[in-house]
Amino acid sequence: MCRWFVRRNVRAAFAALSRGEMSLLDTMAPDVHHAFPGRGALGGERTTRDDVAAWLARLHRVLPGLQFQVRAVAVDGWPWHTTVGVEWTNEALLPDGSMYTNTGAHVLTLRNGKIVAFHAYLHDVEAIDDALDRVAASGVGEAAAPAIVSSRGVPGPGPGWPE
Repeated sequence: MCRWFVRRNVRAAFAALSRGEMSLLDTMAPDVHHAFPGRGALGGERTTRDDVAAWLARLHRVLPGLQFQVRAVAVDGWPWHTTVGVEWTNEALLPDGSMYTNTGAHVLTLRNGKIVAFHAYLHDVEAIDDALDRVAASGVGEAAAPAIVSSRGVPGPGPGWPE
């Protein structure tokens, strides 16, 4: 897998997320591991593509118009085991008229071109928690819903997990 090709596809995937699309799911393994920091509706870990699909749909419902600007993409490894780092900033206009902004990174692990791990690291976890509280206070109850977590549990350390 050409590093240029991976960088291009990652940038396209984040652009699609900014348009409210979920085409990123097409590149995920069925047993993908997704982790997102924070408490509440967006926090926690998922271990199936279906649960990640439910999480992405929730993300778009509670933060409609969320825009990502990819700052950098780093690719390392071989086609059968590739690690991708994505540095980004994002923002969304909240129902109360305030802006949610944050910076962060995702680390993706690919096996033979499929995402097997997709972990988010936020610069300011309190900012996402505060944004969700403000969205919930505006009447979007799903912003205060329990996290979407996989019922089969989270896998132990192994391939795809940070050391």
